[in-house]
Amino acid sequence: MKSLLLGQFVYLDGSGDGVVGMLPDGVNAADDHVGVWFGTTTDEGSPIVSSVPVEYLTSAPEPRIQH
Repeated sequence: MKSLLLGQFVYLDGSGDGVVGMLPDGVNAADDHVGVWFGTTTDEGSPIVSSVPVEYLTSAPEPRIQH
């Protein structure tokens, strides 16, 4: 994947689908990493964001929108 956007759905083998929540210029992210949220939270409800090398990510299928 060349460029990623905040909120973009991505896939990481072994972890599944996630959402980009932090770009390389964000706080605590290495230049070649993005922060991805895989849906997990702390006991207090804060999202747990994983720093992932961009080269490990692929595009996720388009989400199905429900109302």
